Amino acid sequence: MDFSELRKAIEEVELVDGHAHNLVALDSNFSFIHAFSLAHGDAVASTQHSLPFKRNIRDIAELYGCKSSLEAVEEYRRVSGLESISSTCFKAARISTVIFDDGIVLDKIIDTEWHKTFTPHVATLVRVERLAEKILNEGLPDGSPWTLDSFTNAFLSKLESVSGEVVGLKSIAAYYFGLDINTNVTKQEAEEALQQVLAVWKPVLVANKNLVDYIFLLSLEFAQSHDLPMQIHTGFGDRGLNLRLSNPLYLHNVLEDKRFAKCRIVLLHTSYPFSKEASYLASLYSQVYLDFGLAIPKLSVHGMISAVKDLLEQAPLNKVQRMLAKLFSPFCVIHALMAISLFRRLWKLQKISLREIQSTSIRLQTNISVNSHNGYAKTSYYYY
Repeated sequence: MDFSELRKAIEEVELVDGHAHNLVALDSNFSFIHAFSLAHGDAVASTQHSLPFKRNIRDIAELYGCKSSLEAVEEYRRVSGLESISSTCFKAARISTVIFDDGIVLDKIIDTEWHKTFTPHVATLVRVERLAEKILNEGLPDGSPWTLDSFTNAFLSKLESVSGEVVGLKSIAAYYFGLDINTNVTKQEAEEALQQVLAVWKPVLVANKNLVDYIFLLSLEFAQSHDLPMQIHTGFGDRGLNLRLSNPLYLHNVLEDKRFAKCRIVLLHTSYPFSKEASYLASLYSQVYLDFGLAIPKLSVHGMISAVKDLLEQAPLNKVQRMLAKLFSPFCVIHALMAISLFRRLWKLQKISLREIQSTSIRLQTNISVNSHNGYAKTSYYYY
């Protein structure tokens, strides 16, 4: 069978990165090695021995025209400068639109406006837990103590004020207490939870399950009423995440709740390793959509292909987002290319032999140190 026309179309299509994070300066303390792994601390030292690292560093070096080693790539980036390599990477990836989740704090993070130099269209998402913490830490204008009603009004007012500018909301509830959201959390339970975090955390963190669930439901209602999609972290992340509780099947009660039947919910990060479960949910619920980022390029070639195939097992094709959610995000523009590159190779999915898997290189046309996800509570981890 001749796939030449299909391949040509895939190679030429421009991309929308639907879930990205701002780049950081080359001298940021969020080091380049984090582009290749979700590990932190001592575990980072083993990153260079992983199959994804070896493949990625080879492809980056090919794009840059330098020696295939971490040291050589880092030196090329240092000498060339961020603007030059950003231009190279964006052009290679053919990214036409980037949607930023800018609710992240990293050293020397670059303003969203700066990225417009490299892509025609830039938009933003609101990370709802981070917004809630920001509001609580700023306090009320008159200095009065917070109540659940005053917080709710402030939170919804802020969302309303930016609703015409942002293109969606984002939740990292999975990083706090998992996705088993209590859809019947009461106002009294939420009030008590609010007062508890105000008393315990300085600065304030919404580190109470009832409060996190309340914010999640409040945000979902707002998103539905304003016809905005809500992206939800599912599947793997760094050590700040309890992976078992990030299985999207835990969202059953939310998906069955008639209040949210008209929402548009995007399950992020291929839901890996729960990709089959995500595909199942997308086949059953009209409001569920999928994204295949982060697993690309964090897995081996075989792993990436398997994860995408799992997503496609039951999910309608029109519900698998080609926004490549994590591509350019948590780590580097590098992700964009890797995800796209894999997508561009799916036309020969059934023909990949062991030898091809060993030699396949995913043209990661990008490598700009990008910011990842925010740390939470007592940790220095990042939330995707």
